[in-house]
Order: sequence, then C-alpha cells, then structure tokens
Amino acid sequence: MTSLNQIESKEIDLEQQALRIGVIGNVVMTVAGFAAHLLTGSSALLLDGLYSAVMVGSSMIATQISRNVLRPPDRAYPYGYDGQEALYVLFRSLVLIGVLVYGISSALGTIFSFLQGNEIDAINLGPVGIYTVAVVMLCAGLSWYFLNAWEQSGRVSLLLITEASNARIDAVITATTGIALMASPLLVQTPLSQFAPMTDALLVILVSSVLIKEPVTALMDAVAQTAGKAAHPKMFKAIQKALNQELSVLSLLMMDFTLQQLGRTVFLVVYINPAEKIEAELIDRLRLSIDNKCANVLRRPVRTEMILTVKPPIHPLPSQ
Repeated sequence: MTSLNQIESKEIDLEQQALRIGVIGNVVMTVAGFAAHLLTGSSALLLDGLYSAVMVGSSMIATQISRNVLRPPDRAYPYGYDGQEALYVLFRSLVLIGVLVYGISSALGTIFSFLQGNEIDAINLGPVGIYTVAVVMLCAGLSWYFLNAWEQSGRVSLLLITEASNARIDAVITATTGIALMASPLLVQTPLSQFAPMTDALLVILVSSVLIKEPVTALMDAVAQTAGKAAHPKMFKAIQKALNQELSVLSLLMMDFTLQQLGRTVFLVVYINPAEKIEAELIDRLRLSIDNKCANVLRRPVRTEMILTVKPPIHPLPSQ
C-alpha cells in the first residue's frame, strides 16, 4: 500500500493542472471585471476585477510552491519546504486585505463627496447582467474543479482548498453585487431614493466587509503555523493513540510528544525513554513506521523525529 507521505506523481500533476486552470480562469475574470468597470463605471465591478487580479498572482505563486513543497529536506532547507505553503497563504491574505481596505476607503470617500453635494456619475447597467451570469458560472465551475482536484489528490493540499474557497466566495459576491446593481433603479420609487446614487459605493463597502473575513481568518491561521503554534487538539488525541500502539509493542516509554502543522504537513517530535538498550537501526525503522501510521490517521503527510531522553524539554502550561 502506498503511504500518504509518498505523494504519487499523478497527484502532483493533478494539483499542478488545477492551479494552472485557476490562473487562466482568474485572468479571464480580471479582464472581464476591468472591462465591465470601463463600460459601466461601477466601482463594485472594479473591486471584483481587482480581487480576481490578486487571485491570478496568488495562483501563479501557488503553482511554484506546489512543486517546492513536495521536495524532500536538503542542506538549504533542512526541515523541508513545507513552510512555503503557509507563507503563501499569509502574504496572499495580506494583499487581499490591502485591496479590500482600499475599496472601503475609496467608497467612503465617494459617499462623503456625495453628502457634501457633489454628483456621482450614473452607472450604465446594460452590461451588468451578462457580466454577472458569466462570472458566476465561471467561479462556480472553478470552485467545483478545485474541490474535485483536492478530493482526488488526497485532501491534503492547502493550496487547492484555499483556491476552491476563493472561487466560491467570488461567485456569491459577484451574484450579490450584480443583482443589487440591477435592482438599484427600484430604489427611486421608494423612501430610500436618496440612497440610490450611493448604491455602488455602498455595495463596495458591503462586499469588502463580507470578503475580508476569509483573508483575516486565513492570515491568523498562517501566522499561528509559521510562529510554531501547536496543532489542533483533535490531532493530538488521534496521534497519541497511534503512538501508544506503536511504542507499547517495543516496550518503549513515551515521555511526551509535540505536534505542529505547517501547510499540509504535520511535524511530530516524540520523546521516548527506552527501558533497555536500543539499536539505532530500530529507531530508524520505528520513525518510518510512525510516519506511515500517523499519516494514515491524519490523512496528510507526517514527518517524525525521535528523541531519546529521560526528561523532555517541553513543559506543561500552567492551566494543565
């Protein structure tokens, strides 16, 4: 049986192909967003284009990282290239947050100018319907494609699941924006008619406020991973059971273990106190066995280090 740590070339090619398709799809949406902005004058559609432009850059970087992250440790990167995946999410999130904050500040400036008595240029709603339908269908297709590739490649790629989430969010936001813009003339015949000229700016603020949650959450997770925070408690319970099964057979006492997730990979350090003399070759075989067992438990690659000690250096938290 093939270990999850031995990523097959077919799975690598699948991830690479999906990311390349993502680049093409986001290029199309970027051009469409900028063209729609020029034809309609809508800042909300410009924001949609800028969002897709960021996705183009991030998808291109993700394609390179996808190749690097699967390389084994070497002298240049003795702990492997897995950290690049978390760094990709971190910097991508920062760029997205910057774009969305710019959109909010620009929209607030437009509203402030309108309240001072300045006129806002009317929006040409003609192309909005076609743009909305086309982009929503493309986003939905990309989201399905990324999710399907993530499933087929073992559900371990942080890159693919992030791209699938981005496409899904983009589809929802584009649909909401398009419908709201096309419905904005209806406000003229209601008590809310005074807000009709500000519809576009208000949409930018609403869309940006909704979108910003995902990159902020992703940023916090990426910062936690790159800062060395321990993995999720659920992982600890699953790994502890697997370790006890492995070590009990060899009469090895597990003093403690640490678990850290970095991108798709989990790093495991096991501190053991052997009851008797133990050969180095046995430690090597045990490490590989733990790698495979824990990888199958967590359904993601695991890298294990074994440290023989009487007293592990990790101290419990005061609350424990």
